[in-house]
Amino acid sequence: MGAILFEMLTGKHAFGGSTVIEVAHAIMYEQPPPLVGGPDVVGADGVIQRALAKRAADRPADAAAMAREIRETLTLLDTGPAPRVRTMTRLIVLPFRVLRPDPEIDFLGYSLPEAITSSLAGLETLTVRSSAAGERFAGERPDLKTIASEAGVDVVLLGTLLRAGDQVRLSTQLVEAPSGTVVCTRTAQAPLTDIFQLQDELSRLIVEALAIPLTAHEESVLHHDVPADAEAYELYLRANHISEGSASPGRLTTARDLYCRCLEKDPAYAPAWARLGRVHRVMAKYGYGDAGKDIQQAEAAFRRALEINPELPLAHNLYTYFEIEELSRAREAMLRLLRMVETRAADPDLYAGLVVACRFCGLLDASLAADQRARRIDPGVRTSVAYTYWVLGHYEQVLVTDLEEIQTLRNGALWMLGRREEALEAVKRLETYWPGGSDLWYLRVQRNAFEGNREGCLEALRKVLESGFHDPEGLYFCLRSAAFVGDGKLSLEMLTRVVDAGFHCPTPLVRDPWLDSIRTAPEFVRAHRRAEEEHAAARRAFIAAGGERILG
Repeated sequence: MGAILFEMLTGKHAFGGSTVIEVAHAIMYEQPPPLVGGPDVVGADGVIQRALAKRAADRPADAAAMAREIRETLTLLDTGPAPRVRTMTRLIVLPFRVLRPDPEIDFLGYSLPEAITSSLAGLETLTVRSSAAGERFAGERPDLKTIASEAGVDVVLLGTLLRAGDQVRLSTQLVEAPSGTVVCTRTAQAPLTDIFQLQDELSRLIVEALAIPLTAHEESVLHHDVPADAEAYELYLRANHISEGSASPGRLTTARDLYCRCLEKDPAYAPAWARLGRVHRVMAKYGYGDAGKDIQQAEAAFRRALEINPELPLAHNLYTYFEIEELSRAREAMLRLLRMVETRAADPDLYAGLVVACRFCGLLDASLAADQRARRIDPGVRTSVAYTYWVLGHYEQVLVTDLEEIQTLRNGALWMLGRREEALEAVKRLETYWPGGSDLWYLRVQRNAFEGNREGCLEALRKVLESGFHDPEGLYFCLRSAAFVGDGKLSLEMLTRVVDAGFHCPTPLVRDPWLDSIRTAPEFVRAHRRAEEEHAAARRAFIAAGGERILG
């Protein structure tokens, strides 16, 4: 039935293939492309997605259940013109292979694909998998069937880089997956001093070769952020290569300095301001420098990025975490992101932002729905859904979804599942190689709590607080450890601080057994009541903004 609905809406088969075997393989291992065109279309896409789920447990229980979902989707229709249903083209850009190792261009193998990926963000009918997802499939002979199945893509961009004197040559192939049919090939050459020329040429090639229809607005977005200085752009790419996905103090410091040098040469380049804001935010969060100064610099950098380009997807995505953790504005972040996904339904990172914003507001079903929508667009997208599963007490799901470098959440889930020796060994392993900062003390809080070492736990917790670490959700995990080892006074003080800082999720306050020792204290009752009140206000705002219609 899901395949029939897909074909009725799009006029295309849900699963492609030129032979019976290829179609059977697609049915077994692939998903049809997401549909866009408005909230009602997104709702219908959700019905189709669940009907075609590979696991029986994820599909509707029976025809009546599916009929109910369809009727609920019909309520999303409005009286305006019928929306145009379109399928997304799904692209992944693999790291470019450097044919001869060369320190002058080695960084381009990863940073140039990432820049192309970012430049194409925000196009409604094209979704580009993250550069981190592309790294998983890097190799001399990529397996297109595996890429199509695991990354859920239709098209793959492959490329090689070679330096020739003061020039760099980039040879690319755009191929269909899993068939391997070549869509187009291109060889481009540019001076080492003008790498942006390669990015711009490739971005245009992809849009033209895939016949992506662009609105006037999308056309302007695509060509908005053009660097004014070639050397500045090279510094930007080098910084991206160093900082991408890292929380290491050394790498962040190096990246910060490169972004600053970039902006000295090109102070109007919005993407560099956005990424500099992210570096300062992470350094402040983990106490790698002067937290107060880093917070101020992060806010200034994000504001500058959005002043230069108010619609820059990268800036909005990175600003979300700062707005929630530092400005205590989870509700405002949620409403901003809901407005944006109505016009940019193909951006998985906006939904990833809604995962955390909705959780801070206590809207856990909405948080899970945002995660599902993000993964429908990009199966490899990284979200914070592991924390949502944690507060719901779904610890098995935490084990599957915690992909952080420092897996304190996974360790805690192992403990809650009764796998205590395994949890203790895991946190001890992390302690042996983590470089320092508040993260190391954070690990020691957890390890000492597991061991029942009250003094050791509280000493480590004091070090976390002295470092300037103040993420309210992170502090929640610290306060539960304090309560577990018997320091009711400190845990209650921290709980008040956490709620005041914007973590308005009442569910863990009710369900977490590590809080049993403080649950009847007047301070706990007041904090819980405040979280409930803010949660109720956020829910009203969510409904008024059309959140149920947008997320389903």
